Amino acid sequence: MSRPITKYLLAICLVAALVVVGVGVYVYSDYFLYSSPEDVTVEIPKGASLNEIAGALEESGAIKSAKAFVGYVVVHNAERSLKAGEYELKAGSGIGDVVDKIVKGEVVLREITIPEGLTVPQTAELLDEKGVVTKEAFLKAAGDREFIRAKLGRPVDSVEGYLYPDTYKVEKGITAKELVARMIARHREVFRAIDHSGVDLSSHEIVTLASIIEKETAVAEERPIISAVLHNRLKLGMRLECDPTVIYGMGEDFHGNLRKKDLQLESPYNTYVIYGLPPGPISNPGKGSLEAAVNPAPVDYLYFVSRGDGTHKFSSRYREHLRAVRKYQKRRRR
Repeated sequence: MSRPITKYLLAICLVAALVVVGVGVYVYSDYFLYSSPEDVTVEIPKGASLNEIAGALEESGAIKSAKAFVGYVVVHNAERSLKAGEYELKAGSGIGDVVDKIVKGEVVLREITIPEGLTVPQTAELLDEKGVVTKEAFLKAAGDREFIRAKLGRPVDSVEGYLYPDTYKVEKGITAKELVARMIARHREVFRAIDHSGVDLSSHEIVTLASIIEKETAVAEERPIISAVLHNRLKLGMRLECDPTVIYGMGEDFHGNLRKKDLQLESPYNTYVIYGLPPGPISNPGKGSLEAAVNPAPVDYLYFVSRGDGTHKFSSRYREHLRAVRKYQKRRRR
């Protein structure tokens, strides 16, 4: 082969190589290093295939090429590591950043606060209103006895009292069972940290007592005193006579006004009729009420009446209590 022909072929090869390199650089920069110009939120459904995930990302604008995404995932053997959920992908994120975030499962978390003292149905309504889970799904999960017994590790008939009120960070798509399990786990964590060796009550009775304290007062300083009243009455064999227990037992039959005849209803939760504690909690108590239940104040009070401002007047003697009732009920009627 003559020297001019050899030079010609070498030139052609060099040009071809430059074209290949140029195309490669273009593809790499245009697809693999492509950065979305703005933040993008995209949801990856549970059970989505790699192609479906890639398509969702391309459609949202998070990546430029679904095929490039698939290729990147396959090359890095990450197909089985992609996790479902809602992702917020920041502007400037390339395919590598996107894949890394989805592999790590760094989903968007939203805060939901469950106030102290809510019942299970009230909690279900709140979660429904906030769009976390439906009321029906939550009540179904909360009513699954085998499930809640397994999570609690004890044979309770209801999860009432064991859904710890707290601020939770939840991901979109969380199931009702996952949320119930998380709330039970939080209750167990808090309860285990409380020393309850000083009271002669079972764990279930402590939670039941705490739930009554929770409903009787919203004033933190009063909780140990309310606890003392209840402990004192239990020791003396007196009925607890707590309005919130009656209301809880009435369920949907309570319409906002507790009447005298309601206090005579036959119900295991009517502490004007039964002696001792009701069969279970009447709300989901927070840490303050749980601690108060096992740490009653050293007082001999047996009675209390609302002052109408959120606080209570406490009495040791019945006559003193009657005077307080007349005083504060008369004030409320004015």
